[in-house]
Amino acid sequence: MEEIPIQKFQQKTETEIKNYNVIKSVLSKLYDTENELIKKRKGAFEDIKDIKDINEENPVLKKIYNNFSEGMLKLETEKEQQVMKIKTKLIPTTEARITEAKRTKQNIGNYKNIESKTKAQEEEVEKMKKKGQDVKGSQISLNISQNKSYMAEEGKGLKDQIMNYEADRININKKIMLYLINFEMAYHAKYIEELTKLFNDIIKEKDLKKSIKDSVMSVGVSQNVADEIDDEEQSENNDDDDDEDDQEELKKSKLSKSKKSATKKSKNKSQKDDDDDDENEIDDDDEK
Repeated sequence: MEEIPIQKFQQKTETEIKNYNVIKSVLSKLYDTENELIKKRKGAFEDIKDIKDINEENPVLKKIYNNFSEGMLKLETEKEQQVMKIKTKLIPTTEARITEAKRTKQNIGNYKNIESKTKAQEEEVEKMKKKGQDVKGSQISLNISQNKSYMAEEGKGLKDQIMNYEADRININKKIMLYLINFEMAYHAKYIEELTKLFNDIIKEKDLKKSIKDSVMSVGVSQNVADEIDDEEQSENNDDDDDEDDQEELKKSKLSKSKKSATKKSKNKSQKDDDDDDENEIDDDDEK
């Protein structure tokens, strides 16, 4: 079985055990940290609902904040479920790999012990033969035969493990990394989606200005201040109208330029056709 690099493979299994213990430790820390962050974020989003001024003074703001709070809490709950899989799936995967590496290391140790004993027994048999002793059918010969059968079978298994070792290691590491990347990407994508929804709710909320005006007047603020809110809203609307007018003018300008370009191309084509006709007439005169 000399073709099997037993010594190198034993070193690989020892390195494997160390590496996966590190990965297990990293995953455990990641699990604890993520859970702690989720709890803190959940607490913050829950606190939004307890802001008395929002709940009592402005129903429109209450609606916006509640929608935001509920959306964020839903996201955190979904992430919590994904983080739990670090503990229930990823960590057990690394533990299984460590157990397998330890078992392989033990098998290699057994193989090397049997190999050493067999060599020693073969040397003993050679000495017995030199002394003229009959070793055929002896216990030592039987032991050598059994050991070689074991080494042949165990060696085949070790060789298969060596052949598949790198592929298995890469696949396991790839599964761990892809899971972590995928759930983080999904979480942040949904987070952006929820924030975009909140942004649009605030921008498109038609009753927000009115609710502010009603709110400030309810606490005795003068009509002048309330009118300033209306003036500000009207100014914003005028700015929006100006933007729309600018866009319309830009479209008209582009359309005019497009028509001029088409007219110029048409004239150029007509002139080219006339030039071609003149050339044809010249050719006809030459032939005559």
